[in-house]
Amino acid sequence: MNIRFAVFLAAIAAAVGSADALPRVHSGVHRTLRKQGSVNLMVVLSETTESTIESIQESAYPTRTDRINALKAKLEAGNKVASAEVESVLNKEASGTHNGYKNFWISNQLYVDSASFELVEKLAGLASVSKIREQKLVPMFKPIDEESTNELVGQEWGIQRIGANKVWADGNIGQGVIVANIDTGVRGTHEALKRNYRGKYGWFDPENQSAEPSDWHGHGTHTMGTIAGSKGVGVAPGATWMACRGCRNTDCEEVDLLWCAQWILCPTLPDTTEEDCSKAPHVVSNSWGDNQGDLWYKGPADAWIKAGIVPVFALGNSGPACATANSPGDYPNVIGVGATTSVDKLASFSSKGPTVNGRRKPDISAPGQSVRSAVHTGDAAYGSKSGTSMATPHVAGAVALLLSAQPDLAIDEIKVALYTTTDQVGLGATNYTCGGTSDKNWPNNQFGHGRLNVFNAYEGFRPAA
Repeated sequence: MNIRFAVFLAAIAAAVGSADALPRVHSGVHRTLRKQGSVNLMVVLSETTESTIESIQESAYPTRTDRINALKAKLEAGNKVASAEVESVLNKEASGTHNGYKNFWISNQLYVDSASFELVEKLAGLASVSKIREQKLVPMFKPIDEESTNELVGQEWGIQRIGANKVWADGNIGQGVIVANIDTGVRGTHEALKRNYRGKYGWFDPENQSAEPSDWHGHGTHTMGTIAGSKGVGVAPGATWMACRGCRNTDCEEVDLLWCAQWILCPTLPDTTEEDCSKAPHVVSNSWGDNQGDLWYKGPADAWIKAGIVPVFALGNSGPACATANSPGDYPNVIGVGATTSVDKLASFSSKGPTVNGRRKPDISAPGQSVRSAVHTGDAAYGSKSGTSMATPHVAGAVALLLSAQPDLAIDEIKVALYTTTDQVGLGATNYTCGGTSDKNWPNNQFGHGRLNVFNAYEGFRPAA
């Protein structure tokens, strides 16, 4: 251990005193500082956003936009007080101690780029800081298998299996609903997606602030195609889509995911100007995650729900073992999605519950194996992928169809509609009893409440003939 680092550790120990009362510097920070001399930090403030979010009562605001504006204003005001001490230190420090920072009011966390030994030492001594750790690199749930093809076969099997085509026959294709994803981006010129792109307030790229949607990887184009694509690949082809690039490649940097979370709640133009909370989407699809019982994204998820934005998360591809549900999909208030095959079996890779706290997950399952959708390699390119990443947008699209039928549905009403109308009879046995729940007991930790059937759910809100 070099002398400088030893002095740093000694200073930390002296500053923090009792372990119970003072900030905890994660061991990963120490390792990276020792190896590289600087570290990309996430500073977690002692004051959480929980009480602020809970203080917003829906009945107090005449419109959804009024509620979101009030929520954002309260979160910003609380963050200004909670982060004042940290920002004072960051603003006073010489440029050599860090390369800039970003303060996230949606979660009361600050990202600090390339923090030095000296800066970490100063931040560790602040009473307003709860935790100092490296920023997370959250894996995108990589597809299990992929196949490129330009051949279209009309309506994809997943569309028919969940009954979306029957909803379309009733004149409902998701019109009037705004859907979003946080992913690798979207090829906005793709033939299946170009006609229903939102345009203004429809795209945000935290790293580059690029003006138009793009996708260097392909995962995000595929998932958005399943949500809202035309050509028979999307569940809600009449919905309008918007997207945030939270994943630069196969990993998603925490700073990008938090910035996307704020943008989803209150969108801006691509250059971060002209905030307008009235442009918030109705549902956001997320096909990424990691670890179990990790509450790092709880603040954003809670804020979305308070704003009336339905959060749908993939549960992960960590199956077939039990207790493999990933975060944030394992949070109790989000819709966590498992994957099924074309013969209505649970996909072998689909993560299962229970969660580390014993809760049942997934909440629902949906088609996730050999799902064909748009891909990023050309404006008429398509391909098949497998994963809970592919199942999740089926559920997000289903939410859009329900909201198109009845725009004032509350999130809990949407969940009840989806969970109580699933298909259960005929689903293939998994021979697992995860958390003591067999396939014969519903809900269970394999399929959740069952396999999505959006037509059954829609029947409860179908306009009178």
